[in-house]
Amino acid sequence: MHNNKNMPHISLEYSSNLHNLDESWVLLQVNKAVLSLGIFMDSDIKTRIHRLGSYRIGVSAAEAGDHAFVAATVDLLSGREFTIKELLGQVLLKALERSCRDPLDALQTQITVHVRELQSDLYFKSVSKPL
Repeated sequence: MHNNKNMPHISLEYSSNLHNLDESWVLLQVNKAVLSLGIFMDSDIKTRIHRLGSYRIGVSAAEAGDHAFVAATVDLLSGREFTIKELLGQVLLKALERSCRDPLDALQTQITVHVRELQSDLYFKSVSKPL
């Protein structure tokens, strides 16, 4: 049986035109926000970030140049209540708004969060411990 307390795994992607985004700072802010919910253990929160050099926003090159994005995907094992998943998404969105938007940047930045469930029976995990 899987422990529902494990997770979340959070993947962040952002457009490379967000030049002032501090990846380490964003990861720390995301983990702090998720930990503050009091439903996950510190070591169970795993977050990664990817700067995307190749992406496209819309069709018009002129239009796309004024836009940027940050997209978060949160993976949780199945079985959590909807209200927990909703709260997690809202808290994560607020943390990303605070840590990813540069007030000096003229870009219109869209931030999204997608919380999704992994089927617990098809999630496999191995943990090695020091000897």
